[in-house]
Amino acid sequence: EAEKEQMEASEQLAEKVEKAVNESPMLEQAVELNYTSQYVQLTIQGALLFDSGKVQIKDDAKPILDKVGQILESYAGGLIEIEGHTDNVPMSGSKYSNNDELSSGRAQSVFDYLISHTDLDPAKIKHSGRGEYVPVADNSVPEGRARNRRVEIRIYNPKSPLY
Repeated sequence: EAEKEQMEASEQLAEKVEKAVNESPMLEQAVELNYTSQYVQLTIQGALLFDSGKVQIKDDAKPILDKVGQILESYAGGLIEIEGHTDNVPMSGSKYSNNDELSSGRAQSVFDYLISHTDLDPAKIKHSGRGEYVPVADNSVPEGRARNRRVEIRIYNPKSPLY
């Protein structure tokens, strides 16, 4: 029963977030939306946010994060989780010695940007880097590596134990 309530809460939250995403052509192109019984997840491809091997948010990505920030302000009452992910290509020509550091730095950059451009409570936002260890696609092909370089933002629903 609790699982069913959690799923219904996520579905309702996902509908609201999806509507907000679809109202912005820019976001519709930039964000992939998924949900579970615990949370709604926004996935943004790394290439939209960052240059290769960098953690500084690109200027043309800031409007995307501004819109995401508005959505988070509207619908996130509890925990928000930001995760940085990379492909499995070893680091070279970057000040980051490995993909763990890079993914952590990227999650930190998104956190810092959202905190400085929204009224979100920093105490309710977790951020971490997952490196290359949670791929969503095949790292042996360029398209797969591109999909694995991403930032995931999870909005936990009010029925989730993690809320």
